[in-house]
Amino acid sequence: MKKFVRNKEFFLTIITLLIPITLQNLISSSLNMVDNLMIGKLGEDAIAAVGLVNQYFFIFMLCLSGINAGAGIFMSQFWGKKDVSNIRKMLGLDAIISILTALVFSFIAFMFPQSIMKVFTKEAVVIDLGTEYLKIIAITFIFTSMTQALSTTLRCIGMARPPMFASLVGVLINAFLNWVFIFGHFGFDAMGVAGAAIATSIARFIEMVYVVIYAYKADDIIAGKLKEIMSFNSEFIKMYFKTSSSVIINELIWSLGITTYSIIYAKIGINAVASMQIATTINNMFMVLSIGLATAASIIIGNKIGANEEDTALEYATKLGILAPVVGAVAGTALWIASPWVLKNFSISHETLNLTLIVLRIMAVFAPLRFFNVLMIVGVFRGGGDTTYSMLIQLGTVWCFAIPAGFIAAVYFKLPLDKVFFIICLEEVVKVFFEAKRLQSKKWIRNVVEEVDCLYNS
Repeated sequence: MKKFVRNKEFFLTIITLLIPITLQNLISSSLNMVDNLMIGKLGEDAIAAVGLVNQYFFIFMLCLSGINAGAGIFMSQFWGKKDVSNIRKMLGLDAIISILTALVFSFIAFMFPQSIMKVFTKEAVVIDLGTEYLKIIAITFIFTSMTQALSTTLRCIGMARPPMFASLVGVLINAFLNWVFIFGHFGFDAMGVAGAAIATSIARFIEMVYVVIYAYKADDIIAGKLKEIMSFNSEFIKMYFKTSSSVIINELIWSLGITTYSIIYAKIGINAVASMQIATTINNMFMVLSIGLATAASIIIGNKIGANEEDTALEYATKLGILAPVVGAVAGTALWIASPWVLKNFSISHETLNLTLIVLRIMAVFAPLRFFNVLMIVGVFRGGGDTTYSMLIQLGTVWCFAIPAGFIAAVYFKLPLDKVFFIICLEEVVKVFFEAKRLQSKKWIRNVVEEVDCLYNS
C-alpha cells in the first residue's frame, strides 16, 4: 500500500491526462444536460424524442469511438517510441475512415429520419418531433468525425487540454444558442426542438474549427504535410484493421446493445423512456471519471508498451485496477446524494420523477463495478493491444445475458422499469470475473509497434 501511494510518477502521469480528459467528458455531458434541461421545459414528448434521436447519434459516436480507439492504440505506442512519422500516417487513416463513416450516418439520418424513429417508438408525436430534430443535426456527424480524430491524436501524444477547451467552447455556445432558438430571443421565433438542433449543429461546427486550428497552428507533431499524412499503404491499412476491427465491432456490439435497451424500455411505456433519458444524462455527469480514467490508462499503458517497458505497464494496470472501483464508489455516493436535488430542475410528472430517482440510485450502487469494467475494457486491454478479448466479453455479457434477461423481464413478466434496469445491470457483475482473470494472465500485453516495424523491415 505504501508503494502504491508513494509512486509519484504513476500518479503524476495519470493526473496529467485524467484531469483534462475527465473535464472534457464532463463538459460534453454538460452539453447533453443543458439540452435536456431546456428541452425538458417543452414536455416529456420532447425529452423522449431527443433522447431517442440521441440513441442513433450514440451508435455513430461509438462507431467513431471504435475507429479512434483502434488508431489510438497505435498512436500511443508510437509516441512511446517517439515515432512521429507513423503517428501522422495513423492520423490520416483515422480521419479518412471517420469521415466516410460520418457520411454514411449523415445520409441515412437526412434521408430516412422517420424510419429511424419508428425503430424506437410508435408514438406519432415523438416520431414527428424526433424526425424534425434528426434532419437538422445530420450534418453534425461530419463535424464530429474530424473533431474526434484530431482530439484522439492530441491526447495520445500527451496534449489533452486542447480538446477539453474545444468542448468548453462548444458547450457555452450551445447553451447560449439553445436559449436563443428554443425559446425565441434576439428577434428569433421560438423554434422548440428544431431550435435545439440548430444550436447543437452550430456548436459542433465551432468545436471542430477550434481543434483543427489548434492542431495545425500550435503543434508541429500533428501538422505534417498532406503527402506525409496520406503516405500509408495497403499493408499499413491491413495492420490497422487487424487490431482495430475488434474495437470497432466491440463498440458496435455495445452501442446496439444500449439501443436495444432503449427499445426494451419503450415496451414499458413512454415515461420509462423519458426516465432513462434523464437518468442516463445525469449519471453520465458523475461517471465521466470512469471514461477519463480508462482513456488515460490506455494512453500511458500504450506508451509504456511502445517504449518496451512491459513490466511497468503491468504494474500500472494492477494499480489502476485497485484505484478504479474506489473512485467509482466515491462517484456513486455523490450520485446517490445529489440525485433528488438535480431532478428538481426537470419539468416532469411526479411519477416519472420518482421512477428516475430509483433508476439513478441503482446506477449509484453499480458504479464501483462499472468503473472497474470500463477501465479494463476501454483502458487496460485496449492500451495493451488486446482488443479481441474485450469484444468477446461485450458480446457475451450484453447479448447473451443482459438483453435476453431485460426483454423477458419487460415483455413477458411485465416488470416495472426499476426492476428491469436492475436485472440489466447485473451484467456488470458477470464482466468482473472474466476481466480479473485476464488481467492476471498477462496475455493482454501486445506490442503493436514491433508488428509495424516487422511489416516495414520484411
